[in-house]
Amino acid sequence: MEIRFNRTQGLDEAKAFLSQALASGKFPHALLVHGPAGMGQNALVLDLAEILLCEDASVKPCGRCAGCQGKRNENLHFVFPVVEKSESGDARKMTSQQVDELVADIASFRSDPYGFTVPEKAQTRIAQMMELQGKIAFSIASGHTKIAILHRVETMDAPVANAFLKTLEEPPPETHFLLVSEDRSALLPTILSRCTQLPLFPMAPPELRAVLTAKAADWDLPAVPERLLPFAEGSPGALLDLHRNGGDTLVADAGDFFAAALAGFKSGNGWLAFADYAETAKPFEDMQGAAPLLLFLLRAIRLFHSLRALEPAPASGAPGAWTRSALVRQGLDPGLAETLAPLEAFPDLRALSQWIEELLTAVRDYAKPKNAALGLYLEYLQKQTAVAAT
Repeated sequence: MEIRFNRTQGLDEAKAFLSQALASGKFPHALLVHGPAGMGQNALVLDLAEILLCEDASVKPCGRCAGCQGKRNENLHFVFPVVEKSESGDARKMTSQQVDELVADIASFRSDPYGFTVPEKAQTRIAQMMELQGKIAFSIASGHTKIAILHRVETMDAPVANAFLKTLEEPPPETHFLLVSEDRSALLPTILSRCTQLPLFPMAPPELRAVLTAKAADWDLPAVPERLLPFAEGSPGALLDLHRNGGDTLVADAGDFFAAALAGFKSGNGWLAFADYAETAKPFEDMQGAAPLLLFLLRAIRLFHSLRALEPAPASGAPGAWTRSALVRQGLDPGLAETLAPLEAFPDLRALSQWIEELLTAVRDYAKPKNAALGLYLEYLQKQTAVAAT
């Protein structure tokens, strides 16, 4: 039997594993595909859904049978996290706005699986789980394969996860649950134990470049964005997100941030430098600007750590010279040294990373990032004062 993965790029090991399971006729009733965001989970489960719904015995998907032509769509179900619009109302029922959003999400998920995301505060709701259970129970009598794709299953709270667990414990016949996760550690151990787990790993630069070349037309890429590639950490989806959402601007803003941080610590102002920078920096005007920058800063620090791991920095040398040469040795854009070079002289990168992570949490919790930065600085100052007093 020939198995075709029409959407999924790369991931040859995962495809080989799945092809063997499909050919054996013992495909698991519950499959958890997990890994860093944008690695290809979405594309892979869409391909699997088409393969499992196909009724041809020799080529899957064949593109000709009732399953391939959409005549079995009543047996394909999607569950996406949604944002709670109101604290009032019946939690067991979806609002009309949430239903409309889910319809739009399904269309976006299918048309752009590598670029698809859900809002940060979205969660899978109990109403969705109840609806899924009802649909599957209703379709059992059809005698055809049923597929449920559950996206970002780590967003289930305890009641939703326990409701889903009951379905997994007694799976309906001819039903397959395809779960997608970016954080497997957030799932209940009992759910993990009932799933076949398929991890997806970051791609090496040559494989990632090959994926980008193959998808250049679909993703509107005139050329491989080499300047952004090392920040993608082996994820096609992450690189696509950076390309579409101002990645070059983030590179420049990150350089400004690191330079301001280093200057502040050299002058003895410490964490106050961050609060001062946030007060005037444009990205910190709102959460939509601050959160992507803070996440990118953490990517940049991880990139710098990876360069250091490959070759320790010399004891002395011109500022930025080592970073530039390390980038060249790894086949990366040497111009990125303008962004990363301040990290060479930073006294404590672990403390810097911790501060950025805490600021990211504060920014997500408060409406005004500048206030969050100042509040975090004052909190640090209070802790330092308390330590000094003991």
